[in-house]
Amino acid sequence: MENEELVNKYFEQQLSEEEKVVFESLLQNDSEFAKEVAYQKNVKKAITLNERETLKQTLQSFESNKKQPKKTYQFWSIAAVFLLFFGGLAWFQFMQDSPEKLYQEYYQSYPNVVAPTVRGDNDRNLKSDAFYEYDSGNYQKSLELFSKIYVDEEVDYALFYQAMSLMELNRYDEAITTFDQFKTSENNAFTPFVKWYKALSYLKINEKEKAIQLLKELSEKENPQQQMAKKLVAELE
Repeated sequence: MENEELVNKYFEQQLSEEEKVVFESLLQNDSEFAKEVAYQKNVKKAITLNERETLKQTLQSFESNKKQPKKTYQFWSIAAVFLLFFGGLAWFQFMQDSPEKLYQEYYQSYPNVVAPTVRGDNDRNLKSDAFYEYDSGNYQKSLELFSKIYVDEEVDYALFYQAMSLMELNRYDEAITTFDQFKTSENNAFTPFVKWYKALSYLKINEKEKAIQLLKELSEKENPQQQMAKKLVAELE
């Protein structure tokens, strides 16, 4: 079976038991295959990003009150309109550039691309249990299991999903510390995602400059997060 067909069946959740074994073997041993799977998943994820919310400003017109002195009323009417307009613009600008808002816009949970959970799968082990808990949103449990896997085996995926579990638990400082343990290299399929999520973690704790530094690194070379990084840097600067 061609690798492309295997990837398509994975995303359609149609892999047979035999194909799952082949898929996982390729994912672990073929860096190009792993990169392609990660890239395709990232594309699918990016498409679903919500559009940025637009802050709508409503300015009410003021009608002349003939019983009041005309000049005085007009002065305060104009002043009120200017206050509403410029105050609204200032709030819009704050909300538009706020690290918190940008984080909420750009953050998406990283999917399980290593060991997809399949209904009725009786071949359970520590790895499948960890991903089952992650897919189920039980991030405290997945954190414990991925931490144990990493201690026992020191595999990249366990460290990465350990950090992702921490982010889902809003423990961003710990997530950054975990990402720091990652040995990033151009040949590692997880590298761009480590930098991306580490940058978002910095953004969440308002370490804007550190976030920008990582995003610029992602912007310089072709990778699955390059365009998203360029876009976010432009908004931060």
